[in-house]
Amino acid sequence: MITWMMRFLCALLSASLMLSCALAENAPDNDYEAKKAAYRQQLMEDDVTTDDLLIGSWVSFFPFYKMSYAKQLDQMAAAGINFNIHPYQFKDIDFTKSYWKRVEREYSARNMVYFIYVSDNVYNKTLAYNVIADKEHCVGYSIMDEPNNDERMARAGDLTRQYHEMDPERYGFVNLLPYYPYSTYEEYVQSYLDAAGPENIEYLSHDYYPIREGGIDMNIFAAMEVIRSKAYENGKLKTHAFPQSTQWNGTLMPNIDEMRWNVYAYLAYGFKGLTWFNLVCPGNSDDEGEGFRDSLIYRDGTIRNPELFADFSDLNWEVRGLSKALMNLDAAHAYHTASALQIAGTETLPEDFMVQPLQEAPFVISDMEAKDGTNPYVMLFNNDTAKSIDASFAITFPEGYNALEYLNPFTGEYELAELVDGVLTAPFRAGEGRLYRLTNVAEAN
Repeated sequence: MITWMMRFLCALLSASLMLSCALAENAPDNDYEAKKAAYRQQLMEDDVTTDDLLIGSWVSFFPFYKMSYAKQLDQMAAAGINFNIHPYQFKDIDFTKSYWKRVEREYSARNMVYFIYVSDNVYNKTLAYNVIADKEHCVGYSIMDEPNNDERMARAGDLTRQYHEMDPERYGFVNLLPYYPYSTYEEYVQSYLDAAGPENIEYLSHDYYPIREGGIDMNIFAAMEVIRSKAYENGKLKTHAFPQSTQWNGTLMPNIDEMRWNVYAYLAYGFKGLTWFNLVCPGNSDDEGEGFRDSLIYRDGTIRNPELFADFSDLNWEVRGLSKALMNLDAAHAYHTASALQIAGTETLPEDFMVQPLQEAPFVISDMEAKDGTNPYVMLFNNDTAKSIDASFAITFPEGYNALEYLNPFTGEYELAELVDGVLTAPFRAGEGRLYRLTNVAEAN
């Protein structure tokens, strides 16, 4: 009896130890998942303003008889979207107060913000202000998309001035073309700055859709460099762009790696606002207009690729997890490595920069300054739309710094990066950027 009892107790103790070991092994993962969940919940609950990195959509709604307005906004909010240029029906200009009271109520309930669409009509100015003057979640006026000649550019600039003079708490929003056939792109962007006045602009914006049937159009970086440099030189304006999430004539529906690449390319260049083109497929039929054929949500409300939609949602939350840091940073430079992939109009990584790659791989290395004068940052961006890589970089610290901290976008925590003989090695998904803060190890958290 004693022998049997001893064997039973030993077996029980052994099982208990095995369970304890298993729990101990799983504890870090469980703790990490708990941190991720808590951080996402925090991001959901935090009030959103233009001091946050905005992520929105151009065409955002499908017919409301398919799904109610409120439920569609719930779907957007769960997918990490916190902003819409068109907060109700696409390009619907309605200046009734009851209409905008509902918009304000619905966006407020979900910690989202929006622009009021006014078109390029000066007569809309007072009407628009009258209905949104007291609307806390309305953060600007959408004035014009893609001015394509001198007359429209002059009008875009004039209206930008007028709206900001009328409403100093908000700014007019004009989105520029991705290139301009009648002058250099630099001259085109400067013409808007001259017409509007930098002091009247909150977001310097453009669109460029690089995921094409013939491959990825890397010339997007030349346009991004013009927007980055012009914004930096004119009071370090915020910048905004339209990452691609739709297929139409000449383009392809991007996969998640290409979406991640498109987003992090803009973040590496210091952009502060992103509006997906589009959440919902534009148009009313497959052969309408520019031949729109696919988006994250089809125009009948169906999600054709649920896995892609889930990954897209996670990507939005990942980016929002970097918001607080990125909004305090300006990209002073966005340097390209891999000489075989150099693009005219972009900056090449100097040989004396503090970060130097130790492998042949296309990276963008961003030199980022803090607006508040605190620690500088670097972003390392894998400029490959298809390949993941474990990449290594030799680090030579400037005076006053001796360590790097990685900002984990999933937890919001800074993690001291391990360097071996002055070399940082880290994993990069296709199209992923990693943000590092320079610090002194004695001060590292």
